[in-house]
Parts: sequence; C-alpha cells; structure tokens
Amino acid sequence: MSPGTEGPPGGSPVRPTEDPPVRGVVRGRGEVGRWAGEPELPPELPREETMPVRVLIVDDHPAFRRALAAALKLVATVEVVGEAGGGLAATAQAEALGPDVVLMDLSMPDLDGIAAMRRIHERRPGLPVVILTAHADPGIEKEARAAGASGFLAKGLPLEELVAVLHSAAEGATSSVP
Repeated sequence: MSPGTEGPPGGSPVRPTEDPPVRGVVRGRGEVGRWAGEPELPPELPREETMPVRVLIVDDHPAFRRALAAALKLVATVEVVGEAGGGLAATAQAEALGPDVVLMDLSMPDLDGIAAMRRIHERRPGLPVVILTAHADPGIEKEARAAGASGFLAKGLPLEELVAVLHSAAEGATSSVP
C-alpha cells in the first residue's frame, strides 16, 4: 500500500478522488478554477473586526459565476447576496438586494457592464461597481473608470486580491489589478 492511502483499521484504503485544487478564478477562456479551503485574507482585513461586504456577482457565464460565488462564500468577510446573468438583471438586483459592492463582467449579451453600471448609478448613486473582465485593456479600463467603476480587475487574479479590492471598494477606494 502506498503512503497516504492507509484506511481505518479493518477498512478499505483511502484513495484521493479529486484532482488537486487549482488556485485562481479563470485560467483560460472557459476554464473555471477551484479553490481548496478558505483563502488567507490580507492582514488589513481581520475577520473578527470586519463586517462582511455584501456582494452582487454579475457574469453571463453560469459556470464562472457559480465558481466565483462558491469561492467567495468561503471568505468570512464577504457575503454573496445575489447573482445575475446579465446587465438588466443586475440593475434590478442592485436596487432590490442592496449590496455594498457589485462585481460585474463587461461582456454580456443583454446589456454590457458599462451600460449596466450607468443604470445602477442612476438608481443607486455611489454604489461601488468593480469590473472583473477577461478584457484587461487600458482603453477599456479608461472607459469603465469614466463611467464610474470603482475597480477594474482581470479574471484570474488570486482570490485574496479580489477580496481586498472588494473591501477597498466598499470603503470608497478605487483599485486596479491587471
């Protein structure tokens, strides 16, 4: 029997049934990452003293949206209050659910992220919207910032960095992580 596969006395050997976990949000187009356990948070976010940031996740790719929500639900300082698959649903949910931050993709079929952000700001001025996109381009970032984005992030960044940006946005800061 190989090391690490011994089972309980008199029982069957224990064999790993899952692939090793992948760190990150997305590794490539359409490839969803997974997280193992709860990520470590930056030292400036002590769990006991920080109120959870209420986040609405908006992305038109259901697998990515679910993976991101599952990962953020492992973080004690983040509360996922809702998910939306497009810009129109995002505008309604941002008003109905009262999130502290909206985490939104740019490319969506019904209403793109920038147009959705503008509508959200018409109804809830000052609500931080952080863009999380596969299109991390300086020109697109400039357009998103001009429309009121509090953050502009590239998909694939470490979860710890995403959590730090969500907290900063909730406190009124702006951020970019390529």
